[in-house]
Amino acid sequence: MFVTNYQKIAVTAERRDALQIIEAGIEASLPETILKSKFKLKGNILIVDGKRINLSQFNNIYVVGGGKASYLTAKYIDRLLGRRITDGVIIDVKVKKLKNIRCYEGTHPYPSKKNVVATNEIIFLLKKAKKDDLVITIVTGGGSSLIFNPHKLTCARARVVTQEFFKKGADIKEINIVRKHISNIHGGNIAKLAYPASVLGLIFSDVPFGEPSFVASGPTYYDKTTKSQAKKVADKYGIKNLPLIETTKDKKYFKKVTNVLMLSNTDALSAMKKFAEKRGYKTRICEASFKGEARKLAQKIFTKFKMSPGKSALIAGGETIVHVKGKGRGGRNLETAMGALSVLPDKTLMVSMASDGKDNVEGVGGGIADRLVRREAEKLGYASRDFLDKNNSYNFMKDTNGLIESKKTGTNVADLVVILKKS
Repeated sequence: MFVTNYQKIAVTAERRDALQIIEAGIEASLPETILKSKFKLKGNILIVDGKRINLSQFNNIYVVGGGKASYLTAKYIDRLLGRRITDGVIIDVKVKKLKNIRCYEGTHPYPSKKNVVATNEIIFLLKKAKKDDLVITIVTGGGSSLIFNPHKLTCARARVVTQEFFKKGADIKEINIVRKHISNIHGGNIAKLAYPASVLGLIFSDVPFGEPSFVASGPTYYDKTTKSQAKKVADKYGIKNLPLIETTKDKKYFKKVTNVLMLSNTDALSAMKKFAEKRGYKTRICEASFKGEARKLAQKIFTKFKMSPGKSALIAGGETIVHVKGKGRGGRNLETAMGALSVLPDKTLMVSMASDGKDNVEGVGGGIADRLVRREAEKLGYASRDFLDKNNSYNFMKDTNGLIESKKTGTNVADLVVILKKS
């Protein structure tokens, strides 16, 4: 299991069911699971989600990419294509050695010099590609930071800017609009660097609003956003003096680009629904792209959706924001769970977990809200509102046995929520 403290926290049937439903969603989102059904080789024909590509027409095959699902994806491709791969470079948060693809370990959510070094290797490789070559590009959540070659911006400055956006509650779409316009590799620039080679973009989406061109800030997509839009976002959040550049608008660089959406959070949500129904819950996917303030999510869900009579479940996915005003520790999934405590109906449980296994704090995946957490909080004299105001959800959940500890999953499809009512 990805939940590492399962035995400690799975102390009721509802908790066990909820955690296993989340696990089912993550399992269904693992790159190997998706690739087995959507990425196949028959002789010289590569079949990618129904699209057929004759590999014999290419002189060289290169593999590049980055993000939290890039290593496991590269591992599968390396095993399937083997020596057909001329060279490759990927960057992820945790890697091992592969035979035909060079793997670099980088940092997330903030870029570092390690990310720059690995990205330079990607750029060097892309510049070798010719018109009769194929570049397979792995694009996954986390790639905006892991793949990092900024325009007139240091790692330190990029870190501060990203932190400011997070603290002030910018959503991921706004942040990625800016990221596209401070980068030499995002916003379509992998396609430009690889030109005139053919590009196959494998997109593993973590964005909750159905626009794959924003995954990892769209390195293989024609970018419709503008430098002017990026400046408006930066001004909105008081970020000054960013060295913004325009993304490439010449469509010739995209004529030989094929992007394939391999995975999104709907794959995870469907698997969660199926698993919950097997456990006897009348289940509904109520939201696939929730957003807004984390602590208010539960209230929004309970206002908009009514649970079915009897044993029932609501399943949801998306990505919230947190306005950081205090100096505590926590993440958006922990705040989502804490915010649910004041509005959670009787005999109801809510679990919120990051699909990548990290909810801002290392080793923490998310949180549980139920009567047990409420009871422990009362014993300790904890008021959830006080902890929320200090953004100290980690200590609250840790002390009340609502903290979900997790290892990194190797995938990323935003955040997953399950709400269960036992009767």
